[in-house]
Amino acid sequence: MPLELLLTFLSVTFLLSASPGPAMLSCMTDAANYGIKKTFLSMLGISAGNVLLILLSALGVGLLLQKFPSAFIWIQYLGAIYLIYLGIEVCRRSGLSLSTTTQLRDSHLFMKGFLIAATNPKGIIYFGALFPQFIQLSQNWILQYVYLSIIVLLIDLGWMYIYAIAGRKIMQWIKSPIHQKRFNQVTGGLLIMAGLALGFIH
Repeated sequence: MPLELLLTFLSVTFLLSASPGPAMLSCMTDAANYGIKKTFLSMLGISAGNVLLILLSALGVGLLLQKFPSAFIWIQYLGAIYLIYLGIEVCRRSGLSLSTTTQLRDSHLFMKGFLIAATNPKGIIYFGALFPQFIQLSQNWILQYVYLSIIVLLIDLGWMYIYAIAGRKIMQWIKSPIHQKRFNQVTGGLLIMAGLALGFIH
């Protein structure tokens, strides 16, 4: 891959990954409520969801969604409903959830992250339409998919960790359970707004 094309890919991926979408907000709230260690399970789930989108992209699902846009709309609605549900759950948490981290199943965090990533239209558009634009058919496209995918996953993990640290620091700074509950309500409200935007803005 030419250096100019690689730098463009890195710039686009870095900026898109940095945007505070559902995955990043989820990492932020999980770290605030359950701690960094538990949040790594959410990160792994999100990464697994991204890997699924990469595999689907390699299989040409991007072209399929262009021919059958209704499939994309249904995925979009499912993602919107799930985000709204998550937002409501976060809003309902008390400020004492940090003391109940051991009661949370690891598989729950992993699957939550996986579903957020797998139904995220931004990810579907990125991996289905934008990502393939950086693949040069004159070269080994499988190897290109592999190393570009590794780059994407590493950048995404880096930003997820930054958001998780931010969420954890905020929750530690807010000592009062009432203020912690307010934080949950704000971040939960943002997830609900993201879900509403996802479902009604086309």
